[in-house]
Amino acid sequence: MVASMTKMTKKQFRHDFLRGLGSALLELRQNENPQQYLEIVRYGCLHNTTYDMQSEGDRGWYLHQAATLVDGAILNDIVEKYSKKFSDDWLFNQLTSILYYFAADGNEAAYSVLYDKYDFLLDKLSRIVISKHRPICPDRDMFGWLCVWLTSLDGWDAFTMIVNDVSDRLFSISTGHEDFFYDMWFYVNSKGKFGKKRVDAYLQKQAAKSEHIKKFWRKTRESDNSDKGEQTIPTLEDVIAKAGDSGIRGISLRFAKNASADDLRKLYFAAMQEDDDKTRVGMLWGLRFATAPVSEGFISDLMKNDNRDIRGIAFRLMESNPSPKMREIAITLIQQESDEITLALSLLSKNILPEDEQLFCDTIKAIPANFSGGKWHDAFICARNGIEKLRGKPKTDLLLYVYRNTHCGFCREAIVRLMYKKKILTSAILQECLHDSNYDIRIFAKRITSKHRQIEK
Repeated sequence: MVASMTKMTKKQFRHDFLRGLGSALLELRQNENPQQYLEIVRYGCLHNTTYDMQSEGDRGWYLHQAATLVDGAILNDIVEKYSKKFSDDWLFNQLTSILYYFAADGNEAAYSVLYDKYDFLLDKLSRIVISKHRPICPDRDMFGWLCVWLTSLDGWDAFTMIVNDVSDRLFSISTGHEDFFYDMWFYVNSKGKFGKKRVDAYLQKQAAKSEHIKKFWRKTRESDNSDKGEQTIPTLEDVIAKAGDSGIRGISLRFAKNASADDLRKLYFAAMQEDDDKTRVGMLWGLRFATAPVSEGFISDLMKNDNRDIRGIAFRLMESNPSPKMREIAITLIQQESDEITLALSLLSKNILPEDEQLFCDTIKAIPANFSGGKWHDAFICARNGIEKLRGKPKTDLLLYVYRNTHCGFCREAIVRLMYKKKILTSAILQECLHDSNYDIRIFAKRITSKHRQIEK
């Protein structure tokens, strides 16, 4: 039984729910009238409010729990939206994940609509015209997501069905189609669920019976055996010669990571002779991650440049070369309310002293945490880095502020772990974490809770 908590206003609930905080789910479970939040929950289910699903995962469990607690009729809205045509693959994955949890609970409507969508997408893909000008295909990506969820729902039977359907319906069209339709994530995910030995044994056995499954089996061999090999370290001459190439940033990066301070300076002068800003930035890109120490004069040259990207590179070099001078620059820029405030915060986070914490905290809190804005995300990463660098418990509530206000569940996980490390993760916050939208936060909270119970015994 969770401890009682103060009832939320709708504004507070919307704030927490759309960020995926466990506090919103606890409110639904404890409030005598959870239906008052119906429209907010419906909106959260039918719209992708996850900041970065690729890094923080889907919110299927969280949204399914909320929908069930508020009003099971929300499922009808989800089914209706899912049945219609749309091309947002991230929203597709969210809706699929919610339907998965309903289907896993025995809901026949959710189960049926998942397989109806599977049949629809399979048929649509079997009739698609493939060309070298069509590398992006939302239907193909959504089909791949759906296949992964179906193997979670129906296990091995779903896996064998999908392999046969994909091979017979998609790989059979013509030679080369397997390159377009093969989904390596489906194969990797299946190995994780059922074991590599079992998956490969099945595919190899079926490949002897079917030319189409043989194509599927061949693609899995290619993905298993793919090895890019060790990349050679570019020389300064290589960077200069390939300055105009599309891959110049990667070349510059590999060069800079292994270059001496003298070679980095030579690279700088070579880049400054380039007329094209894009080429110049590409050549200098590797300096952001350079391991060799550079002089303050070198950094000063970059800071004076009119190009914002080049000044950004200067900030990264300052972060890699902490010193009292770098801290002074960061504080000056913050006090001047520079347009490059997040770069200044990042620089200060690497040079922070205890007496800087309040300024650091106030500056980050002053940046609006709007979902579509970019500055808050960079600033919140700085908050974590800066507080982690300081010894002992933080003197401000910055970590709690970031926990409450970040839209990014991936970053929230790092904040929760840091709060625990700094011994400021309260039992109330830990209780919220048990109901967070981020699966890894829930697992972490369960482990900590279990550990504390063991100690209490």
